[in-house]
Amino acid sequence: MTIRAIIGTVAVLAGFAVLERSVDASTGQAGSCKATQAYATLHPGDRIVVRAQPTPEAAVLGVISAGTTADLTTAVVTMNASMSGWARIALNTAQDYTALDATATRSFGWIPADQLAVDTRVDGTITTYSRPSLIGVVTGKIEHQDEKFRVLGCRGELLQVINADQGNTWIDKWCSKAEGCRS
Repeated sequence: MTIRAIIGTVAVLAGFAVLERSVDASTGQAGSCKATQAYATLHPGDRIVVRAQPTPEAAVLGVISAGTTADLTTAVVTMNASMSGWARIALNTAQDYTALDATATRSFGWIPADQLAVDTRVDGTITTYSRPSLIGVVTGKIEHQDEKFRVLGCRGELLQVINADQGNTWIDKWCSKAEGCRS
């Protein structure tokens, strides 16, 4: 009976370990989050390389680039998945995207997730979580604060973000416009 209890306990703990690792955005499967918008801030002449797969060695599909104006520009993209620090974006709606091969019909590409940002300038309260799953707990609230976050990944309805004030956290609401979304 004791051996059965030990084996059962080990199996339960192993299950929790697998679950614990599986909810990290960096290991998320493609298509693992609700389509959401985020923005990239680009200086004149800056560009973000869009790749076919979430790896720096993957084929280059095109670029998101800033114009040659003297001002900063923001390119809004729709992110619908994350994997290993990369964000999968919809190419048909990506602002300032230029394909290398105009005849290629790709619907999505991959960029480093931390090139994207979101803001907390929204109406209402933003809840922060330790994890994006049933084992995640509420870690705080953000109200009436104007904070900018770098995007790390996504899972379901939540976005994994990081900044100096909040650290690495998951949020349930955000703004995809550099100028904010408060009415």
